[in-house]
Amino acid sequence: MCASIALEQLQLDIDDVALRLVRLAAERGVTLCCAESLTAGMVSSSIASVPGASAVLLGGAVTYTNQIKEHLLSVSEKTIQEVTEVSFEVAQQMASGARSLFSSDYAVSLTGYAGPGGGTDMNPVGTVYIGLCSPQAVSSKRFVFSGNRQEVRFRACLEALRMLVDALER
Repeated sequence: MCASIALEQLQLDIDDVALRLVRLAAERGVTLCCAESLTAGMVSSSIASVPGASAVLLGGAVTYTNQIKEHLLSVSEKTIQEVTEVSFEVAQQMASGARSLFSSDYAVSLTGYAGPGGGTDMNPVGTVYIGLCSPQAVSSKRFVFSGNRQEVRFRACLEALRMLVDALER
């Protein structure tokens, strides 16, 4: 019961932040795109659920496998071999690759371990790296979320939307 209530609240928060994001992007005349691994399109879908999103959302790529990350987003195979696909570097390359692919102003990317399997000592289950590529810079942040698979995915989606809002408010 508690997990269900937590997911319902997370969904409400996601909806609120997505609405704010679409409004901000429209006001500023900027475009957005997403590259998603563990969230498999959840961020793009959350943005697209807002009326008027078509004016700002150019698209999203679900890049669940390393081969697709490399082929579609130009993520370096060498980087994946050296630091794994769940890393600051891959999140940045995913965001940069998505921005280039969609010719957008801003791109967000997500890669991580939602569980229940996966994870490493350095990056346990719940670890998510979110990348952001803007006209000014490329960056990424590391998060470790608690909860089951769905809760990790919802929390990652919410944080990605918040990072886009923060970038547009600067």
